[in-house]
Amino acid sequence: MRILGIKGLLAFAPMLLATQQLAFAQTPISSPAFACKEIHRTLAPKNPRMAADGSIIPGQAIVQESLTLSEGATVKIVEYPRSGKDLDSYNSTIIVQRGQEQKSYPVERLIKYGSVLRLVEVASLCTSSDQGLFFLAFEAGSSGASEGFVVVRYSTTTVDVQAFPMANQGRIVIKRAAPNEVELWSANADSTECDACKKHYSVQNCHVEQQSIECKLQPGAGETLSPNKLMNARIVIR
Repeated sequence: MRILGIKGLLAFAPMLLATQQLAFAQTPISSPAFACKEIHRTLAPKNPRMAADGSIIPGQAIVQESLTLSEGATVKIVEYPRSGKDLDSYNSTIIVQRGQEQKSYPVERLIKYGSVLRLVEVASLCTSSDQGLFFLAFEAGSSGASEGFVVVRYSTTTVDVQAFPMANQGRIVIKRAAPNEVELWSANADSTECDACKKHYSVQNCHVEQQSIECKLQPGAGETLSPNKLMNARIVIR
């Protein structure tokens, strides 16, 4: 057996180092896999810039929230506000980005009179490590008398955006064990009552499907509540 001397070892060292570097370069570096995370937060919408006469300066795009659905897929809620003759429109739009593909869902197309709605609350549920649901709560006016709710369901291959009927100072209640079954609470409208007065709430049972949401009134359900109790709990997960 031949034993290398010091000169031989020194000559062989660069080759050994190069071999080690090549092996290291060929070893794939694993990045942490995306994992669904549950969130629940209320938001104070960012207001648009205003002109001296109190009107909204046109041409603005205000990102109110950005959410990660899965690896390579995001959702942004963007407002395109403009002043109206009697009522300002915020034109909230849900923008889904999956790789190079982008789809926009204007809230006014999802919910009747939805152009006046602004995002105020977000909550999510994970049904597995890489799929789940985001629930979005929108409201109109300083008192939040009209409220709309949208659900974004996602997996590694699809994203589905659906809206519930407009509610009056309402909320949605989601069962963690069955997130596609949602209760929609809405105050019974009465023009003689003040916004903060206690009201009786009716409840609709809503089933979330891939292309639609079916809601039916739940007879005898509901209770009398102060709308103020729902202001920071428009989305309830049980």
